[in-house]
Amino acid sequence: MSKNTTEIVQLIAQYIPNEQRISILKSLLEVYGSIYKTSKVTRISRPALYRYLASDKKSYPNDDVTARLLTALLDIKRSWIKDQLKQLSKDFNELINKL
Repeated sequence: MSKNTTEIVQLIAQYIPNEQRISILKSLLEVYGSIYKTSKVTRISRPALYRYLASDKKSYPNDDVTARLLTALLDIKRSWIKDQLKQLSKDFNELINKL
C-alpha cells in the first residue's frame, strides 16, 4: 500500500466509532478464521485482540490499530469496507443535518 493511501486510512480511522471498530475486527476475524492468523496479518498481539473481543468491551482498538484493521480489510474485502465507510459517512451527515 502506498504511503499516501496509508495516511488516508489513518485519517479515516480517527472518525470510526468504537462499536464499528469492533465490527471491523469481527469481520476480519471471520475472513481469517482464527485469532492467530488475524494477529499475524495485522501485527496486533493475540492478547490485545482477545481484549477487544471481550464481552464487557471496556477496551477498544485505538486509531493506529483501527488503521491496521482497515488496511488488512482493504486488501481482502475492498468493496465491503468501502460500503461500510460510506454508510458511516451517511449516518454522520444525517446527524449533522439534524443540528
